[in-house]
Amino acid sequence: MNSPINNQNETEKWNNAKPSLASMVSTLRIKLTTTTDGWCVDISSLTPCDAMMALAREDLLEGATILCGDGETKWVACIYGPIEAGDAHAIVHEVSTSVSPLCADFRMQSVVTSKLDEGISAHVREYDDALMLAATTLARYMSDITGESVNEPDLGVMDSLLHKTGTISIKPIDTEVFASFIDVGISTACPTDPADSSVIYDIHSDSFVHGYVVPCTFLP
Repeated sequence: MNSPINNQNETEKWNNAKPSLASMVSTLRIKLTTTTDGWCVDISSLTPCDAMMALAREDLLEGATILCGDGETKWVACIYGPIEAGDAHAIVHEVSTSVSPLCADFRMQSVVTSKLDEGISAHVREYDDALMLAATTLARYMSDITGESVNEPDLGVMDSLLHKTGTISIKPIDTEVFASFIDVGISTACPTDPADSSVIYDIHSDSFVHGYVVPCTFLP
């Protein structure tokens, strides 16, 4: 059973987790779907605390309560206002059992859950928050490649990438590094399908641009 915690050491352990070798060679997947309460973003990387830090804004955190839970499912939730014990128990139950945990409390703005080696599932009320999580993931991927801190792409870039199917997959083999830019091939269909789109990262300006759509050629 999950229980809310405020253990700083546990939070730092999640937040400081470094990418494994497997994460550097495995396919990165992002899937965006709508829910009754907003949006759900499934990401094959990040930790719950990484995701919540990406969502953290001064206007959001002012007067908000952050709850953390540990157990079979690790989770972090952001709720407007103070939380009483009864509310906390209801949130723990919903996060543990519901496919739409935002329904636990109308003040809950986001909740990010994670199971061991299965990435995260983030439920948010705002579409821009969903795009921000995707942007953070792409920036982390690029940072792993360059070894440098990378700014997140504009939300419009992520919107254009996810607009077609709501799913993007990035395989390291489809990423080409050049002197001044990096070309990232992206599949918007099945993760095993070839890249049908791309995003260009300009190294000098530290910025992303949605690239071209790769034409499919069928041989007779």
